[in-house]
Amino acid sequence: MCTSLSIVDSQNHIYQGRTLELTENLPSWITYYPVNTFFQKKSPDGQNGISYTSKFDILAITTEIYFDGDNHNMFQGLNSEGLTFSANMITEAELSPIEPENYSKSLPVTSIGEWALSSFSNVNEVKKAIERGFFWSPILVNFRNLKSPFHYAFYDKQGGSIVVEAVNGKLQVFDNPTRVMTNGPDFQWHLKNLNNYSQLSNLDKSTNLLGNIRVTQPDSGIATANLPSSDTSVGRFVRAVFYSTYAPQADNAKEAINTLAHIMNNFDRTKNITVDNIGEGEGKGDILLSEYTVWTCLSDLSNGTIYIRGYGEMNYTQYSIDQFSHEGKAIFKQLDIY
Repeated sequence: MCTSLSIVDSQNHIYQGRTLELTENLPSWITYYPVNTFFQKKSPDGQNGISYTSKFDILAITTEIYFDGDNHNMFQGLNSEGLTFSANMITEAELSPIEPENYSKSLPVTSIGEWALSSFSNVNEVKKAIERGFFWSPILVNFRNLKSPFHYAFYDKQGGSIVVEAVNGKLQVFDNPTRVMTNGPDFQWHLKNLNNYSQLSNLDKSTNLLGNIRVTQPDSGIATANLPSSDTSVGRFVRAVFYSTYAPQADNAKEAINTLAHIMNNFDRTKNITVDNIGEGEGKGDILLSEYTVWTCLSDLSNGTIYIRGYGEMNYTQYSIDQFSHEGKAIFKQLDIY
């Protein structure tokens, strides 16, 4: 489970927030790749596939859960041109096999963020490249042998936003006017579902004539009663659209990040608030799993800055591309967020 959204300030600068929810601690690294970093990817037969050299500096949160031979894959990242990337879980992400003659040009979808942030400066460039590319889904041997169950959100500092999903066996790109992405069902379903919430407004209606009597709400905040309350991807999508729509436009980056942090608090999940039973029945031997927010990340696209807060922390830690740019080499710093 993950929630991704963005807000805009009074100067039209873009700020993106996202959470990562899992049932267990996820080793994560703050990772810096300088310009001219070389990447060599594998094809489905284990031979060399596509390779590329980064045109931009990259700051990312990476993991080692995907598949053998490819470490530090990105869940979240930002490049020096203000393009940012999020990978979110989705149940249906099946890709059709690619033809062997295209293996040398193929990219594992687990590297799509790294590839895009290395190669492109805005979402339009990403969209065109995906439409002509060749992609395959690795088995995630360190993640319960799932087959790359992800879809992807991209944002740029000009306000562009797209969602990339597997549809009918092929990666499809959708423009994202909401700038929100959660999990399944598919993104187009979420957009249609918004038609069920045409009554949403941030205006409290605290008095009314009902049943020939005047009814009065004694407190403010009644407008949010129309929001779905569950932490399902459907409920979170609607809430994320609501909060990002009505967020105040800050006058500077500090205020905008503060506003974004308050919004993302609405998607922070505490351990054990909901649990899933993965046993045969409801006996004592069943295993109960609880999803919780492993970390939350805020990104300032114009200033190349990200802020990270882990489950065991109250405050965010700030990292920037400028902070690492003098290193001249890739940096992997494990996050102590538990």
